[in-house]
Amino acid sequence: MSNHQKCYRRDRAIVDLLESQTALTTDMIHLLLFKGNCLRIVQRRLAILSSPPHAKVNRYRLRLGEPYHYYLDRRPGQLEHVLGVSWVFTWITATLSNMEKLHCFDREIKDYKTIRPDAFVGIKNLWQDAMYFYFVEMDINRSGNDFAKKVKKYNELFNSGTYMDQWWVPLSKRFPAIIVVTTGRVKPIKEKIDKENAHNLEFRVYSLDQIKEECLNGRSSKGGIRTR
Repeated sequence: MSNHQKCYRRDRAIVDLLESQTALTTDMIHLLLFKGNCLRIVQRRLAILSSPPHAKVNRYRLRLGEPYHYYLDRRPGQLEHVLGVSWVFTWITATLSNMEKLHCFDREIKDYKTIRPDAFVGIKNLWQDAMYFYFVEMDINRSGNDFAKKVKKYNELFNSGTYMDQWWVPLSKRFPAIIVVTTGRVKPIKEKIDKENAHNLEFRVYSLDQIKEECLNGRSSKGGIRTR
């Protein structure tokens, strides 16, 4: 394959990834598509892709010194939240074992009346020939939202049984665990879960800093996500 063909395939992969994940930073694209290459190569390719007059992607940063994020058409609102969910996608993808495969990562799920998860994840364990599913919640600490309300809503969804007509139910042995990633401290989130988790649903709580650390430096964020 020629260098031109390789560049075309990578450019297409970047565009497809942005289409599915809304917005990504340089570090995320590096981890997802350019692993093994130096960051400078990624930066140079993205600069070409975002340069007029034939730009294929857009880029923006909030202030000088901060990393660029990339998107296709309109700059997304609630940027911190969007990029937080993209970090979760990057983290899950980057930490899968050789015997695991990402089946789906669907954002902004509207299928449930009581709650709108930030994402729904399906992972296939090839060794066990089994599927595992997760809801994802991105908690922005300074948003002022009370996470206790989310805990109640997930318990209401479980108790009502209204999820039973979803496509994933026949493939799952249990109600999905809820992955919570917060920009704040983990302890207050866990305390709210302990207080409001009437049906003992499985919540796994991580800080955004933890999952970034595991993505960028390969250090464990207290177990990561595993299909167990």
